[in-house]
Amino acid sequence: MTLRFVPARRPPGGQRFDLPGAACLFFALLVLLLGLTIGQTTGFSRTPVVVMFSVFVLLLTGFLAIETRAQQPMIDLQLFRNQLFSINLITGFLAFISSAGTILLMPYYLENVRNYGPLTAGLLLAVVPAAVALVAPWAGSLSDRFGTRPLAAIGLGLLVIGYAAASTLRIDTGPLGYILRFVPVGLGIGCFQSPNNSAMGAVPRERLGVASGLLSLTRTLGQTVGIALMGALWTAHVAALSGSSVPPT
Repeated sequence: MTLRFVPARRPPGGQRFDLPGAACLFFALLVLLLGLTIGQTTGFSRTPVVVMFSVFVLLLTGFLAIETRAQQPMIDLQLFRNQLFSINLITGFLAFISSAGTILLMPYYLENVRNYGPLTAGLLLAVVPAAVALVAPWAGSLSDRFGTRPLAAIGLGLLVIGYAAASTLRIDTGPLGYILRFVPVGLGIGCFQSPNNSAMGAVPRERLGVASGLLSLTRTLGQTVGIALMGALWTAHVAALSGSSVPPT
């Protein structure tokens, strides 16, 4: 199907790979993700984690300096002068932080708090992706007609409503109550993600590969940050309620 339907556009030749910029960004993201991962269990104020975050800032600064001077940078910083593209990256990053952190905790709630079996818990967890699959194609089509801003704003509004409803989960909340709380989350993700991804249309065609890579980076980085932050907050809150010790966060 790809060979049949995807246009066979060839990029202009002569592009050289930005090895210094790629290496600097690679190690910057590496120490950031390691710091976020280790910080969940040891606490984010511990010296090794603080050192990792500091090294990340230094490497990121170095990466920006390299990209500013490179004749053929890996990431063209001029892309961020496009307001639509920049805002969509930021909102996508924040949306993935919240969704990944929330989804991380739900299996523990369903199996350890509500004592559901794996099958029931799995079916309830499928509510969000099912809602996404239902609404995402329609949201993409509507955004082509009416623009990305209205659909993305509606999606973010639904996400806020869904997360606010999820904060009211109780130990006696039944399956219907869970579904009613998380359907808006799935609808919000589906309504937001498709229009938000269309931000690639705001960049020049020869930069579509870079734009696609940045969208994937914000998705992965947002999920990692969301899991780390929600895991740390959950651990600290449980420890505070139980009276046990917890690493400083």
